[in-house]
Formats: sequence, structure tokens, C-alpha cells
Amino acid sequence: MEAYQIIILVCCAVLLGIFVLPAVNRFQFRRMPYDQQVLAIMKQAKGLVYFKNVSHGRSGSLFYVKNKRKILVYPWYLDENGRMVIDSPDPFEKWDYPEEHPPLDADEREQAQKELENYARSSHIKIVFARGEK
Repeated sequence: MEAYQIIILVCCAVLLGIFVLPAVNRFQFRRMPYDQQVLAIMKQAKGLVYFKNVSHGRSGSLFYVKNKRKILVYPWYLDENGRMVIDSPDPFEKWDYPEEHPPLDADEREQAQKELENYARSSHIKIVFARGEK
């Protein structure tokens, strides 16, 4: 093989790895059933606190994973100002996973609110809570 053929093959492999495979993975993740998405997110979780945003255009879900065992799901939509509006009356009421949906105690509730505020500060999109409007 000549040098230009090797360069073309390497470039194709790099482009495949950077663009095509991640796009296919995102597409497959969105098509998974909800419980499989939860399990995949728990496996992806790094550290004690992990956030994963799953977008479906102008709406989606923000997953908060604590200790790779408990998950809160914040459903959201984008308003006309480009803000992420969390569309839940009380998103800190009970855990979405495990299946028994245990309620959050006062310490867990406070920590979840604090972690969401920290995530909102680091995010480039402003996060607000819905107050009955949509």
C-alpha cells in the first residue's frame, strides 16, 4: 500500500469513531425502553453524583443519579426564552428508581436541590421550575 492509501484509511477510521458510532449509540439509547435506559445510565454514572440529559428535541428528561443506586428524573421542556423548565409539581418528592419509589428524606431532598443548583450553574442553559404554566 502506498502512503496516501494508508492516510485515507486512517482518516476514515477516525471519522467513523468520532461521528458515526456515537450518533448510532445515541439513537439506540433513545429507542430503548425506559427501564433499560435507567440501567444504562446507572452503569455510566461516574462518582457519587451524576447527571445525564436525554433530549427529544424541545423536551426531555434530566436524570440525577446518586451513588449509582437511586435516580430522580426531572422531565423538562424548553420555553420561548430557551430556558429548561422542569415540568413537575414536586420533583424532589420520591425516587424514580428503585421501583418501590421511596420518598426522599429531608437530607436527601436538600442534597438533591443543592446538586441541581450546582448543575444549573455549570450548564449553559438556565434551569427553572414550572409553576402551573405551559
